[in-house]
Amino acid sequence: MRIDVQTHHVPQAYVEALAARSDFPHYEKAEDFWWAWASPSQKLPMRLPALDIGIKLAEMDEQEIDIALISINIPGPDLAKNPKDADELARIGNDGLAEAAARHPGRFRGVASLGFGDMDAACRELERCVDELGFVGLQVFAYIGGERYIDDAAHEPLWGLLAERGVPLVLHPGPSPSGPHYEDHWLGPMIGFMFDECLAALRLILSGVLERYTGLKVLLPHGGASLPLFIGRVDNLSSRYRDEQELITRDPSEYFERFYTDTVVHSRTALEFSLQEMGASRMMFCGRRGANLERHGEGVFRAVGRSSYASLLSSMRFTSYSSTTSPFWLRTLWCVETTPRSGLLLEGCTSVVSTSTVSVSPT
Repeated sequence: MRIDVQTHHVPQAYVEALAARSDFPHYEKAEDFWWAWASPSQKLPMRLPALDIGIKLAEMDEQEIDIALISINIPGPDLAKNPKDADELARIGNDGLAEAAARHPGRFRGVASLGFGDMDAACRELERCVDELGFVGLQVFAYIGGERYIDDAAHEPLWGLLAERGVPLVLHPGPSPSGPHYEDHWLGPMIGFMFDECLAALRLILSGVLERYTGLKVLLPHGGASLPLFIGRVDNLSSRYRDEQELITRDPSEYFERFYTDTVVHSRTALEFSLQEMGASRMMFCGRRGANLERHGEGVFRAVGRSSYASLLSSMRFTSYSSTTSPFWLRTLWCVETTPRSGLLLEGCTSVVSTSTVSVSPT
């Protein structure tokens, strides 16, 4: 079984709710797609693969993906300035994802989004998504509402709830205070988003969120964004210059070991580097096309080549994990294993590497 851990679906009800808005966030119809406006300076095209669940199913079959974990795309409901509007948009989006999963049993699982309008309401919505709708994760954008830091003390109840329930946090880029600087040349999606993800992840580490909630697990998409490259620098400078040293008791890189990533990278070099720095046990499969990544397809396989992917993995050094004792996402069956069929198989509840040249036994 192969599971795509991070792909987007924008339910029709969510599209209609945003299209009816005059304030941000809102949707604006173009010829054969929608413009998703997050702010006056930030918009993304939403095309059919992200909007039509039938197209997504066909793409999954083409890529031999058995199950996709679906979340809404930018713009998130948290961008609505009115707190009640934000929470209502979150409910509409989550219900739409649950409906898509119910229409196609066994093919989709939902990843919740929240409006963050009222924190008590946000916690109740997360509980509803997990307990009643069967969702397996929470997607949070790098800046809540496009401007608030993810480690704001007001969000503390959510981290406790995720850690207690064993539900993973999925960090995702989105509108940020740097939006006006990203406006030219589409710099946000090209590169700015990667640094926004990195900064959000570091805030979770350096503010002590992962120190306080030892059960919290995080998916940092896109090969870990820029953090695998810079985590050594973070360790070095953190010990010498960072204020509030008492918030964490270990090097930042030790907390980063609780972060996982996916294969949404666009070159062999990037994939090799992420694997080298994070290891296959922390690499999840993602076969996303969707919206503004329409040409991605099986991008990682096209960049590396199906036949060479297993040899690329086997050239790395990996840590063995037991499929029965791994602490990572036991609820969700998200994991990675190489297979001659296609390069990655997701099965069980941990990341296990097993190829013709690498045999991994449970520890």
